[in-house]
Amino acid sequence: MDAPDPRVIPPLTALLAFERAATQLSFRRAARDLSLSPSAISHQIRGLEQQFGTRLFVRGARAVRLTADGERYLARVSAALATLQEASRDMLRQRGEASGELWISSLPFFTSAVLLPALPEFKRRHPQLTLRIEATHQYADFTGSRVDVAIRYGREHAAGLKVEPLVKVKGLPVCTPALLKAGLRTPADLSREVLIHVTTQPRAWPAWLKEAGLPHLAPRGHLWLDSVPAMLEAAEHGLGVALALAPLIKARPGFGKRLVAPFAFEPAQSETIYLVSRTEQARDRRISAVRRWITDAVARAS
Repeated sequence: MDAPDPRVIPPLTALLAFERAATQLSFRRAARDLSLSPSAISHQIRGLEQQFGTRLFVRGARAVRLTADGERYLARVSAALATLQEASRDMLRQRGEASGELWISSLPFFTSAVLLPALPEFKRRHPQLTLRIEATHQYADFTGSRVDVAIRYGREHAAGLKVEPLVKVKGLPVCTPALLKAGLRTPADLSREVLIHVTTQPRAWPAWLKEAGLPHLAPRGHLWLDSVPAMLEAAEHGLGVALALAPLIKARPGFGKRLVAPFAFEPAQSETIYLVSRTEQARDRRISAVRRWITDAVARAS
């Protein structure tokens, strides 16, 4: 077999962009799957077409479709990428199983409210396993990183992944008992308070206020912070009213004392937090152990 010629093989980024766009028949959806912009996808595909001297897509006003050359190339590229992916994942699995490590990417609030309190139980159950937990709002990269399990909102970027619902959460305003005593009794009273926001969830408060029938409420001020734990700490210091996630907030130490829920109103809309893993790791005993541990931890926190 001849050695691969690097002058013939396109960059991996271009091949991934082509495979996603050809499979989805959409540059926009391909961009979403790869966390790129549609223009970046288009640029990568134009590079392939220039390299091969042929069109891979027929571009319409509202849609794209593959040419005959594009269809043939997709079949070969998909098979090659699948082989590369399986070889790489096999290497990661072997290294992870040999080291006894398991990598979790988790939402910061979920990490502090659910995972950290349950860590002693995990060590009792599985002393041979070491967890590496990254608390982040970013979507886990299951293709290019060592992450084994992710905890996140929504089902976006889920191609080729196993997505299991963990818990439904709703926004719940929380504040210090002092604000409650000062007259914070109904959602309309929020006009006298500072609303504490998380920068990654800019629509959380507006959506809650809309459901409460107060879409145009103007609070006394706004405070923006970069994580849910920081937002809750600010609320505990009396800096304003935070929008926590029920029922998980009930597991936070001091809830009911340092932080209280001033209103009985409960929005109808909820979001789901999911546990995400690779489909081919469904029978991995490490993944199964972590799945059971997280499910049990959610049940206790709820």
